[in-house]
Amino acid sequence: MEMGARDKVATIKPEGEIYACPTCGYPDGFHVSFKVAELTGKADIYLICPNCHSRFKLGWHVDLSST
Repeated sequence: MEMGARDKVATIKPEGEIYACPTCGYPDGFHVSFKVAELTGKADIYLICPNCHSRFKLGWHVDLSST
């Protein structure tokens, strides 16, 4: 388990609009969280369903080294 999730983090393909949870069908979008790698200054971006708390990674990353 990652980031305190009750279940394994699922990977979903980023295509089209991403607003409905593939696990429970919640239709109103996601919370966003970041898992920062302190040595590189980069972070992975995760989506969290506000309804069922499922977590998803899409392969998105952000570089925090310039902040």
